[in-house]
Amino acid sequence: WGDVFWFMTLFCGFLVLAPSMASSIDGIVRRWVDVFWTGSRRLRQMDPAKIRNVYFYVLAGYSVFGMIMLTVGKPVELMKYATIIFNYALGFSCLHSLALNLILLPRELRPGWLIRIGMVLAGLFFTLLAVITTLKELGII
Repeated sequence: WGDVFWFMTLFCGFLVLAPSMASSIDGIVRRWVDVFWTGSRRLRQMDPAKIRNVYFYVLAGYSVFGMIMLTVGKPVELMKYATIIFNYALGFSCLHSLALNLILLPRELRPGWLIRIGMVLAGLFFTLLAVITTLKELGII
């Protein structure tokens, strides 16, 4: 029964991980397509129905990049690097969101002082965590 249960374990893991990976990849690709669409005057002049082509090319590029990284690097190392990058992204997102809210929102909709302090502390925490782990990975500390 060992082979049957081994297969069932792997299949169960696939059923759990595949949908979450598909939705994560979709979210990443959609965000990048939005960035390209917003940042490129030429793309905005395209027929909006053709955005699926941009989506497909970004998805294909992401897939090719993922395959290359899996053949070049060790999965554990890739997870470490992704975690470091996500910490930088979280730190930047906290501070960027706070700045946008304070600049663009009307005064009555701006966050209160407690939320402002929390956003600054969270942004500093994740940025500091990312810097420390980067320095450790580079062998500086």
